[in-house]
Amino acid sequence: MRKVVLFDMGGVLLQWKDEWLFEEITKQSRTPFDKIKDHFNANISDLFVGRITEKQFWQKIPGLKKINPKIISQTFQGRSKIDEKIFNLACSLKRQGYDIGILSNITPETRQILSKNWISEFDHIFFSDLIRLAKPDSKIFSYVTERLSDYEIIFIDDKKENVDAAKKHGIHSILFREHHSLMQQIMEKTSLAL
Repeated sequence: MRKVVLFDMGGVLLQWKDEWLFEEITKQSRTPFDKIKDHFNANISDLFVGRITEKQFWQKIPGLKKINPKIISQTFQGRSKIDEKIFNLACSLKRQGYDIGILSNITPETRQILSKNWISEFDHIFFSDLIRLAKPDSKIFSYVTERLSDYEIIFIDDKKENVDAAKKHGIHSILFREHHSLMQQIMEKTSLAL
């Protein structure tokens, strides 16, 4: 059976920490992120699946009068960058005959600003806003396994809840921490010498 390795984007393919966004929100709004965290988390899935825009998302957060409605996409654009080691690892897998793909929660506005150059290297793209499903909802993993039914899937994500949800669907999943241990774990699952 052919194998496909699916990479999360923010925190795996791209150097990114959610804390960077939370710090920016705190700075702009002059409201500690912890005070709005529950409302943020309750509405973020609607943003990830494209049901609402960034502007509509911020209108759902009470107590925020002055915040740039594009803070998510602009912070992502300004702070994230490709992790060359992980991208090179993905390209190495592709050269050895494996399909590679992206499975990522992303806002529509953030997707629009992604560089098409490196994304074109990937064989399969599953962006939450385009398929209207977001991790860790089990429906997204059902969707992916149906579309990749001819493949054995290996999924890499930096969030434990996403890895745990994927495992429940029989997907070989790796919790990403750092490059070297990721290489080891992929080698174990693929029998490759990277």
